Amino acid sequence: MESDQQRLRHLLKSFANNAIAGEEIEEMLSLLRQDTNDAALYALIEDLRSETDGKAPDTAVDWERVWNAIRPVPSGMKWHWWRAAAVFIGILGIALYLWLNRREAAKPELAKAAPVQQQQKDIQPGGDRAVLTLADGSQIVLDSTANGKLAQQGSVEVIKLTNGQIVYKKAGGKENELLYNTMSTPRGGQYKLVLPDGSKVWLNALSSIRYPASFAGNERGVAITGEVYFEVARDPAHPFKVSLLPASGKKGMEVEVLGTHFNVNAYGDEPLVNTTLLEGSVKVKQAAGSIVIRPGQQAQVNSAGKMNVASNVDVAGVVAWKEGHFVFRDTDLKTIMHQLARWYDVDVKYEGDIPERYFTADISKNKPLSSVLKILEQSNIRFEIRGQTLTVMP
Repeated sequence: MESDQQRLRHLLKSFANNAIAGEEIEEMLSLLRQDTNDAALYALIEDLRSETDGKAPDTAVDWERVWNAIRPVPSGMKWHWWRAAAVFIGILGIALYLWLNRREAAKPELAKAAPVQQQQKDIQPGGDRAVLTLADGSQIVLDSTANGKLAQQGSVEVIKLTNGQIVYKKAGGKENELLYNTMSTPRGGQYKLVLPDGSKVWLNALSSIRYPASFAGNERGVAITGEVYFEVARDPAHPFKVSLLPASGKKGMEVEVLGTHFNVNAYGDEPLVNTTLLEGSVKVKQAAGSIVIRPGQQAQVNSAGKMNVASNVDVAGVVAWKEGHFVFRDTDLKTIMHQLARWYDVDVKYEGDIPERYFTADISKNKPLSSVLKILEQSNIRFEIRGQTLTVMP
């Protein structure tokens, strides 16, 4: 009797050969919805890939795209509705791609246009890039500066470690000076920082944090723009407070914690300021009042200052950016374009009547821009790259 694994192999192979019937697609989806072992499934796809790699380019199968569509997001999680959606969208998109290629192959007189139209070399992903502005206004470009001591700020030394991380170490000097530093990342940049109290900070692209070189007084205060993830060193006697810099285009919100892990997204081009809690507890305050959120919750503040709390948030997806991934959960196209613009340092413009589209996917941030766009193109969206401009077309 044929096992489920053998049946799935047969169905995937039929799919690769564009010889699968409608009811068989439904059966294949049913088998994929089971708690399939990722290693076994990957081995099966690799085996099938080796059988189809020798085919002509117009009939070859993008097995990496198949795998990305069916694997759990993130790896190790149980099946959810969004995984089923990823499978369904991914398979239908690839099936349509294969069908169109075969139809075009039968009509050699028709020219084939590349889905992602490129007028130059592909745009590479961002990396660890930031500028440190010292209290006297001098600036240090961190990605091109040698490791070791960078500066002396009052009673502390600013040090760049071998892994590129910036730390503050107690040294000689005046203890009573309150000197502020600012770390900022450009488009296409991210960076990690250890504050003077030992708190760890990750800056996403186009973000900044202003902080004292040495904390003093009864509280530890910092101010940010963009998106920043915190792992705050516990110190009940000195609460840790995060406010928004005027440059963020947002105002009137503050996050107060004792010791916890949380993410603040306060980009000026996003409609909400989102504070997502992973561990501990935080109090989110703004003019109309305050609220304490628990792990798995997200405080959302709109431009009018109205606050809402969302529960059961996919926190792994929220902070996936610092782990090197774009994670989309039924995410609209413009929100995705904001993220791509910041990470790949491109300007995005739209031409024509762009259909409303939502995407569910987990994509490595280490891929070139065209690789990310090919995944999005499965939903009848076209892209063109010219210089540092990305054009979105129906």
